[in-house]
Amino acid sequence: MASITDTPYLYACIAVFLLILYRVSPFHPLYGIPGPILFQISELPMIFFVLRGTHHRVVRELHQKYGQALRIGPNTVSFTSLSAITKIYGSSQALEKTSAYDLHLIKGEGLFFIKEKASHIPRRRIWNRSFSKEALEQYQHPIASQVENLVYWLVERTKTNGSIDLVKILPQYAYDSTNSVFFSGTAFHPSLLDSDDKDSIVNEASGYFGAFGFFSHAQPFFHIIKHLPGISTFFKFEAFATEAARRRLEKGSPMRDGISYWLEGEDDQPTLAHKDLPIESATLLIGGSETIGAISTFLFYFLLTNQKWLIALREELDHILPDESFHGTFGILDELPLLNAIIQETLRLGTPMPGLPRLVPKGGITIDGLHFPGGTCVSVPAWTHHTDKRYFPNPYEFNPERWIEGGKFMASRGTILTFGGGPFNCVGSKLAYLQLRILVVLLLLHLDFTLAEGFDPAKFWGGIRNRRATTFLEPLCIKASPRKI
Repeated sequence: MASITDTPYLYACIAVFLLILYRVSPFHPLYGIPGPILFQISELPMIFFVLRGTHHRVVRELHQKYGQALRIGPNTVSFTSLSAITKIYGSSQALEKTSAYDLHLIKGEGLFFIKEKASHIPRRRIWNRSFSKEALEQYQHPIASQVENLVYWLVERTKTNGSIDLVKILPQYAYDSTNSVFFSGTAFHPSLLDSDDKDSIVNEASGYFGAFGFFSHAQPFFHIIKHLPGISTFFKFEAFATEAARRRLEKGSPMRDGISYWLEGEDDQPTLAHKDLPIESATLLIGGSETIGAISTFLFYFLLTNQKWLIALREELDHILPDESFHGTFGILDELPLLNAIIQETLRLGTPMPGLPRLVPKGGITIDGLHFPGGTCVSVPAWTHHTDKRYFPNPYEFNPERWIEGGKFMASRGTILTFGGGPFNCVGSKLAYLQLRILVVLLLLHLDFTLAEGFDPAKFWGGIRNRRATTFLEPLCIKASPRKI
């Protein structure tokens, strides 16, 4: 049996020891940036908390202990200042993405995975067309139609089962909405609401996104296992997205859906190559659905556990939209201060996310008076920022009034990182706001909600996990019934 004193093992042990020594020594470029010693030595501690889904909480606690610049990996620094947000994400010199965005098996080039700004800009222009004012107006009624189907199933499943779990049904609605708006319903059939997601599409997508979060801290491992036989089954969602793209191209669209804006450029506008549609479909199905499913779950959790805001919102809606069958121009919803403040406050408290990693360019940069060499990974964690009392007093209190000034909704009263920032910000943020407004308004106009007996808010909150995708260990069971006015 080989012993540790055998030459290869001895050399390996010496190499590991020297690497550890270097990472904590004054010779390392990040020496002096505070952080737990184990985090400075290895990615393993962060991987552990990512797998548990609690890394957003851990990073926040570490920032409280060590300050606004925190070393959370051998080559990774996390920040909490507004100036860091601007420097990393928001300025004209915003940093480019790291190699963490190389983690996919699906062929083609996709907006989410493009790391360089020069390559990102032309693809972003193609995406922008599907989120124009004209496009958003066309999406309003398909979205409303999916909400009406949700209303039906909320009532029916309450009748059948006595209650309904919003953790399960709201993501189903979110995927149906994306399917309708972007794929003209061709990505999957029947709808997830109608089939109760019999193929577990929501769980597969969540697992795929979670794998992305894990492998971003274990990139060498990903590049090894992706060559193993059968690993494609681990990325089953990519195969699903590829098939969704094929069906959309094969069946076409009877309406001007989101994908049609990519494939049918006008005049000299560039169009999306068909070979890139599968990877962009994966981005659509996750980015356009996972966020809405999670945020809408948070939103109804906050409303149902803070009844004064639910009552106040109903009053605002009843005053502006007295007809429960309202199907007018949804643009009026932009003007409702409390509705938009509630959505904004939900985005603040409903984003238990880590920081979006960015790469310091050659020559280095200075952030908050500290110089960082090229190749350093830097970020600002959304959850830490959103619960920082310097920017949001009483940060854990659900208080939509913090977004209202002079009777008007003021998004500028705080910086929200749910959709990122700068040139790489989420192109679909306006659609997300539209979906949330229509969802909340139509549900409250049509239904009465009560929490199921025995619901424990503290237990629900304690069961929130994030592995890039937000998951809930505890159900949010409610009873829904047609509204009595």
